[in-house]
Order: sequence, then structure tokens, then C-alpha cells
Amino acid sequence: MRDVVHTMAMRDDGILREPLPMIGMTAAEPFRRRLFDVLERSRRGDAVVRAFDIAMVAIIIANVAASVADTVATIHQVYGTALLWFDHFCVVIFIVEYAARIWTAPEHPALRQRPDWRARLTHATSPMMLLDFAAIMPFFIEIFFGPNLAVVRILRIIRFYRLARYSPVLDTIIGVIAAEWRALAGSALLFAGLLLVAGVAMFLAEGTAQPDRLGDVPSAMWWAVVTLSTVGYGDVVPITVVGKMVAGFTIIFGILFFALPVGIIATSFQEQIRRRDFVVSFAMVARVPLFARLDAAAVARLVGLLTARRVAAGDVIITKGDEAEAMYFIASGQVEVETPSGPIRLSEGDFFGEVAMISEDTRRTATVSAARTCELLALSVRDFRRLVQSNAEIGDAVREVARQRLEAINKRNPPQA
Repeated sequence: MRDVVHTMAMRDDGILREPLPMIGMTAAEPFRRRLFDVLERSRRGDAVVRAFDIAMVAIIIANVAASVADTVATIHQVYGTALLWFDHFCVVIFIVEYAARIWTAPEHPALRQRPDWRARLTHATSPMMLLDFAAIMPFFIEIFFGPNLAVVRILRIIRFYRLARYSPVLDTIIGVIAAEWRALAGSALLFAGLLLVAGVAMFLAEGTAQPDRLGDVPSAMWWAVVTLSTVGYGDVVPITVVGKMVAGFTIIFGILFFALPVGIIATSFQEQIRRRDFVVSFAMVARVPLFARLDAAAVARLVGLLTARRVAAGDVIITKGDEAEAMYFIASGQVEVETPSGPIRLSEGDFFGEVAMISEDTRRTATVSAARTCELLALSVRDFRRLVQSNAEIGDAVREVARQRLEAINKRNPPQA
């Protein structure tokens, strides 16, 4: 376990910034933390993160397109060698990315309390990392068995699903399926049972009247599949009264059946969105120096207390003299604090609004507005006081930050005699 001691870096204007590495932190750790931010998109609005994501999406799409084109005989004959070298180039990038994700795993907030080797092992066995591993496997299979195996071509196409890492929507859909697979499997089992009942019922009703089309259960089940899915090819239709009644009930049950998995997926989709927002908030809070010593469980509880708020550039967030309702953490963007000595800019990872939270006078001491569009996490007065009661160290740290900020402002603007 790393034993890292942090200290606060104080700017000339009295604003606390990121913790400075001290005893116990190796020279590589700041770089590893920055690389983790880029790979895992834990910093919103970062130009480097956006550029990396765009580059990786372009490489994945180009690689899959080249693999598909290579299956065309005329293209393979003319460009086969070039496409193979391009595939190797892409795989080298994927391997470097995979190794970098393994190396930076100890920086993940949920794995930070574990030994480095265990954090890397846990991360390597996560679903997305297993998909990344499958994406680079064709390269090593080709070395021993050649590039023309069917498994190689299949695994190359699987690389397309790596886009889930860079597409929040696709990632959410995969998360929904993974989270609700039991319920969806139950729906599939229900569909199979309904299919069997409908097929047998139609066989009994129409088997004698249409022996060439519905004279056996498998043929009747084909009709049931078409009817339950509401496709209705019309190649097989009932001609008896009983058969038509069976068809009517089958159609109704088919409509009801498809509403079941849709409801499951829609509910889980909303839950996955909430979880994704939680993970983003978790990563942001874990980087705030104030909470650097909290374990993963404590950070998770804190995230549950936070409320997301988006503020457009130019909007006033806090007005001097108003009653304090919450303190704020900046997830992205910049805010401007109006002080007697001039405006002060705060950016991602900073927090503000704490002075009125800890003083006897609960009115705001300064006006704060959004210098750029901001995504904020608000901690209400009530929840802040509960947090301070459960963790006195955080309360002491907030008071120290407030004291230093006030001293810095007073030093620049001493009271007049």
C-alpha cells in the first residue's frame, strides 16, 4: 500500500490548489495520475481527453472497416498486404493502450486502497478490459496460426464494440444488458413457453385443415414466431374458426410480451445513467485535496450527498449577503469570486462557499459567478454539518482553508484605521 503524504499548494491569492507530492510518492505517480485521467475520461472538458477519444474512435472504425474490406476478394488481392500492415499498426496502438490502462489501474478511486498488483488484477478482469484483451488477441493468433482463420476475422470485428468505452450511449446500453440479463433471460424463457403453447394450439386447430403447412408442431411454431413478433409474413394463415381464435390470442400475447423487456430495459437505462453520473462524481470528489485521505466507501457516501448543477457562463451562483444554502465543488469550468482586491478565478477541483458554512454568520461573504459554463456539485448546509460530525478531520480542513483564504484577502486589503 502506498503511503502518500499530501500538502496543500497555496497560490499568491490564497486559493488552495492540487496537493503537492511529498514523502512516499514516486516521481512517476503524478504522470500516472494524469495518464489515468486521459484514459478514463475522469476530467470533464479536458482538450487532451477529447483529442485522445476522437483519435481512438477513428482508429477503431478505420481498423474494423479495413477488416471488413479485406474479406472482399478483389480488394484483398490488390491491397491485402497494406491492410495487414495497417491492422498490425492499429494493434500496436491497442496493446500500448491496454498496457497503459493496466499500469494506471491503482489510480482508480475504487481501487486506490488496494495494493498495486491487486488493483491491476481486478481491473484486468473487468468486462471492458476483457473486451480489450479479445481485441488484441488476433495479432498473437496470427503469429502462430496465420491470418486466415475464421476466429481471427471474428475477433477483429469484435473491436467495433470497443467503441462502447468512448461512446456513453453504447456503454450504457451494454451496461443495461449486463445488469438485467437475468430479467431478460426470464423474458426469453417466457417467450419460448408462449411460442411452444401457440405452436401446439395452432397444430391442434389447423393440423387437419392444412396438413402441408401446419401438419406438425415445428411448422406451427414457425407461424407462432412470425405472429408473436408481429411481423406477419402472411405465408401461413389460419382458415378455421378455432385457428383464427388461436391467432387472435397469440397476437395479443405477442404485444404484451414485447412490452415486458422494453419496460425492463427502459427502467435499467435510467438506472445506468444515474450510475454513470455517480462514477464521474466519484472520480472528481476523489481528486479534491480536501477528501484525499478518505477511503472509497467514505467518498461513495459523500457522492450520495451531492447534487449536480449546471451553470451557464455569466450566471451568478452566489450573491454576497444571501443566506448560505450549500458549498460547491467545481467538476468542470471556471468561476470568478469577487473580492475587494479584485476577482479570483477558481477552476476544476476547487471548491467555494465554505466560509459561510462554518462561521457564525451564515451570510455569503462574496459574490461568485460562472466565468465559463460550469458543472458543479453542491453539498447542502445540512449534509455538510452531518459530514463534519462524522469526520472531524474534514471539518478542520475546511476551516483551515477558509481561514487561509480570509487571511490572504485581508493581507491584500488591510482594514483602514
